[in-house]
Amino acid sequence: MLKLPVVIFVNSPDAVSLLSSGPLKFNMNAPPTIVIVPGAFHVASSMDLFSSQLEEAGYDTQTFELVTVNQPMLKVQDDVTALAVEMLVPLIEKHGKDVVLYLHSYAGFPGSAAIKGLSKTERLAAGKRGGILGLIYQSAFVPKPGDTLLQMVGGTYAPWQDPNTQTGLIGVVDPRATFYADVMEPLVTKAADRILPHSLLSFNTALSQTCYGIPAYNGRRTYLHTNHDQALPPFAQDAFVAASGVEWDVQKLETSHSPFLSEPKQLAAVVVAKVQAFVTTY
Repeated sequence: MLKLPVVIFVNSPDAVSLLSSGPLKFNMNAPPTIVIVPGAFHVASSMDLFSSQLEEAGYDTQTFELVTVNQPMLKVQDDVTALAVEMLVPLIEKHGKDVVLYLHSYAGFPGSAAIKGLSKTERLAAGKRGGILGLIYQSAFVPKPGDTLLQMVGGTYAPWQDPNTQTGLIGVVDPRATFYADVMEPLVTKAADRILPHSLLSFNTALSQTCYGIPAYNGRRTYLHTNHDQALPPFAQDAFVAASGVEWDVQKLETSHSPFLSEPKQLAAVVVAKVQAFVTTY
């Protein structure tokens, strides 16, 4: 069953309350680490404005750049393995950190599998420290086992995509229009210049399993739906959530595909509110 409260971005009650109260501050002694995973074509620095807002609010952030960015012949499973082994497992297993995972666009694919066995609920039951408190998908794919990205968008590449079978990479025809329609100059030019091609194979390989649907995440799944998205249309985002078969807290954002650049402070307020809500469930 779906939970679909409509929350207009800057008018979100929780976000407005946090923004109007001055600098955002976490009110617990050990705030979780927010792990941010940018989508396809994006480098880690694309999230710097957003992560700096979260850090000002008292959170540690870690941004993980997908290994399939600008790397031909790598599959979606390579992103799954890298995200788990290089980021999530060290934070949780070695350092005992509580984590909230923020997944943007394509990152919904590797993120949905890399979380296996790492939920806070599972680890508490095993007497272990740390774990993933909750999941935030931002205009992201919500795959099921056996899905590929290409299948989820209807089996053909979008007009804004430029696949090249000779190089094994897929590019973006016009990043400014596709990803950053509401991002202002000079930031939009800098952002577009950072876009890199992506592994074509990663869009055509499937996950064998996904873990967002386990009971440990019931009441701890948020989907940030971008209403003016030119890359992943709103109807597609709705379809992904509906097809997942589990309940999400869906919040509607009046932005295009990249609120982390167009509205980083407001996005941080929304995320802080959700992180605090996740914490209260434990």
